Amino acid sequence: MPAPIIVGIDGSAHAWRALDWAADHAVRHRLPLRLVHGGRFLMHGGRIPEDVLVHLIAEREDLLAEARQYALKIHPDLGIETSLAPDDPGHALVGESGRAALVAVGSRGVGGFEGLLVGSVGLYAAAHARCPVLIVPRSAPFPAEAPGEIVLGVEGRPGENRFVDWAFGEAEARGARILALHAVGGEFPSPRARVVEDMELSAALAGVREAHPDVPVDQMISDRSAARALVEASEHAALLVVGARRRHAPSGMALGRVNHAVLHHAACPVVVVPPRD
Repeated sequence: MPAPIIVGIDGSAHAWRALDWAADHAVRHRLPLRLVHGGRFLMHGGRIPEDVLVHLIAEREDLLAEARQYALKIHPDLGIETSLAPDDPGHALVGESGRAALVAVGSRGVGGFEGLLVGSVGLYAAAHARCPVLIVPRSAPFPAEAPGEIVLGVEGRPGENRFVDWAFGEAEARGARILALHAVGGEFPSPRARVVEDMELSAALAGVREAHPDVPVDQMISDRSAARALVEASEHAALLVVGARRRHAPSGMALGRVNHAVLHHAACPVVVVPPRD
């Protein structure tokens, strides 16, 4: 059985938009969906009285059933199963990621003046999942209405093959073009320096371009910071794809600054692809 796409369902509008994109991805790649709702209160024998727990479980099962019916109305032939997980949502999604093709969550952040679009569940999944994580803002269009471009953030570091391959495979499935963007974070000292950066970007993409000859590719070398360049490019993209830059923080594994910036501020859905194990 092919690896499923995991979708975090919590009843919010953000989760429904993530479901739209996950279902579209599943159809394009002929993969099943698995809708997951996590909550520590779902464990039997806990502090919640058993009769109350039974009611809460039934309520959450109805929520998952509603989400399943919603997806089937749009994609009647899609294979969809549901699961209640007795764990907090972030841990539940990460636990599923080891046997998944993709984890999809809505960007349920604080919004408002701060503009922090991604909540703790999305950040935790992106920092710890073993498969690519799709973070979908509520403002994202329906997949069929998305632009025909995927922005790929290329740093030129070793170990980038996995997320570059993922972006090109998705572009091929969507019939989209790739905008490969490399930001240097400052003015170029000479015209030659820009040419050298462009040549290095071409070299970084050479193998995957040969593997996907039908995918149109544009290259961009930007003198802006990586975060600013990627967020600006996201305004005209269907997806923004970046590699997970993970670091050890006092509270555990966390994402790097560029990952945080694009997750919180990108105008389109973001896919964070972890390095190979």
